[in-house]
Amino acid sequence: MDSIRMVTWLAPGIPQGFFENVRETLQDRLGVSVSLTARTKLSGPEIGSSDPFADNRADLGFLCAPAAVPASVRQQAGFELLGLAPLFDDARYADSPRCFCDIVVREGTRGTKLDHLRGMRFGYNDTTSLSGWLGLSAALQERQERIDTFFGELIHTGGHLTSLEKLRDGSIQVASIDSNVLRTHPRSLKGLKIIDSVGPWPAQPVVVRSALKPYVKENLKLALRACGPWPPWGFIGFRPQESEQLQGVPTAAG
Repeated sequence: MDSIRMVTWLAPGIPQGFFENVRETLQDRLGVSVSLTARTKLSGPEIGSSDPFADNRADLGFLCAPAAVPASVRQQAGFELLGLAPLFDDARYADSPRCFCDIVVREGTRGTKLDHLRGMRFGYNDTTSLSGWLGLSAALQERQERIDTFFGELIHTGGHLTSLEKLRDGSIQVASIDSNVLRTHPRSLKGLKIIDSVGPWPAQPVVVRSALKPYVKENLKLALRACGPWPPWGFIGFRPQESEQLQGVPTAAG
């Protein structure tokens, strides 16, 4: 191939600059042109929606784990897991690519755990997000609770960074934020605090267009392993992620 089309559904939560670094590393390692598109409205291709991989508009992608899990997506989509995910610097990860739903509130908020937040205004990025909605929803279901009745009001913010801003200005009182987002934005907790965490969950998987030739997939995998470490974002590198590790991830479909 003389070019690679890269797409991310994770920016700007994971900074655009991070993906620009990935793009530059791939260009250097592969000697081909690499383009980058950021899709900011959702955490991955919606089930039943246009799939840029199936439509031959994307070759390499970064998305939230639930978008890669449902059988209806995996069987019909034009993408497959590459077997890698990003590892960020967090002692809780134990050197495995993971993330947590970090429950964030304003400094001064009373309480010391999730149970103390009942009835508050909850802000979420989107309902297909593992860290912003699905992971917390699954944790509440284990307690025989529903996210839409546990909290007093649900407010769609459209993004993790927007949720943090709305926490600061008081528009919402609590949000579930991807721990990798917090790690890649070191000053994002100014005026805020983590009161509880849910997880761990598998980190955001790397996917590739299924129709790519095997040697291209392998070359992409090798080039991605050359990324990092990048201290400004707490990024250590891309590490192996087996498909079995995604089993049990809650999904919008299930």
